Amino acid sequence: MDITTEARTSGWYVLQHTGTQQWAEDHGTWQAHGVRLDLMHGTRRVATATLEVLQQLADDRAIAVADEIEPWAPALLRMAAVWETKRQLTLLVTLLASASEAEHQHMPLEETVSEELLAYATAAEIEQARASRSIAWEGNPLARLIATRLRRDLLTRRVALLAAAPDLADHPCQFHPAWELPAAVYLLPGISAPETMARELLAAWAAARDLRDPLITWAVTTARITKTDAQTVSGVSRSTINRLLPTD
Repeated sequence: MDITTEARTSGWYVLQHTGTQQWAEDHGTWQAHGVRLDLMHGTRRVATATLEVLQQLADDRAIAVADEIEPWAPALLRMAAVWETKRQLTLLVTLLASASEAEHQHMPLEETVSEELLAYATAAEIEQARASRSIAWEGNPLARLIATRLRRDLLTRRVALLAAAPDLADHPCQFHPAWELPAAVYLLPGISAPETMARELLAAWAAARDLRDPLITWAVTTARITKTDAQTVSGVSRSTINRLLPTD
């Protein structure tokens, strides 16, 4: 990974700051000589590591830690996209609850709720919601359409995260525990990058795994590949494939 002391407008690089660094500790802070490394993608900060190190060792330590993070860089960028979609879904839950309550109480939808839902919605979603029989189409009908799209986006981004991660089976990559994620994206300061990556990769794997059953069913019943082909390509046992398929 290329290391520099000057920011760039494009590409991957690590921005190095050597000198007195500050760390949070309990309810205060402490300082020592060290190096701060900002993993950058153009002008975007993707992760930061702050290391305590003697001045004469700072450059060598920076090179080692930057080289370790390089295989993880694409996955870190994909993980930020996953969190952005998760944040949108979290906000949508509140809007959907307000819309559901208004519908249940036969009350008008709050203007701020409808405005936020309209801001989240695509033109196609607005058109589809308008076509519903609901009088308050900008409430529940629209919110459900947005939620469906965001859940689909989340799955797509999780699969992309899995694809971007290093191959841990062949080469278990090091990931220095000092790397933290930017609060601007992850909403809290000091979030561990390797711990968050581990959780998100496991969640992504679980989401992709859940696609197996409907995919095998579709492949055999609709795309009409043989059970033998489905077993060969997927590695799923024949007994499991038989269990998944509808009985005649």
